[in-house]
Amino acid sequence: MHYDVDFLKAEREITEGQCNARVIYRFAISNGLANTYADVLMTDGGVDIIEQKGKDPGAAARIALERLLRNGRDPFQSVILLKIPFGHAAHFATYGNYETLPILTD
Repeated sequence: MHYDVDFLKAEREITEGQCNARVIYRFAISNGLANTYADVLMTDGGVDIIEQKGKDPGAAARIALERLLRNGRDPFQSVILLKIPFGHAAHFATYGNYETLPILTD
């Protein structure tokens, strides 16, 4: 099924007592009749490495989400909370895609 995916916002989240800040990208997903939301989490380190290579971490988050949806994940079944590991972020920074990596699951 085809879904429209639109970026809504990005928020930084800092956990007390830990130096591991995260960026949460929120997307709206629509099938033409219904709407839902998905969050894609990336560590600050993952965002930094993507930006250092001149690429957009928001685009990386969107591509990972769209890839999950193309693989058959129904966003209306349950809320999507997709976590991008640092290794996937580093791969995206280098190659600009995730095609040679396993599809992430939420």
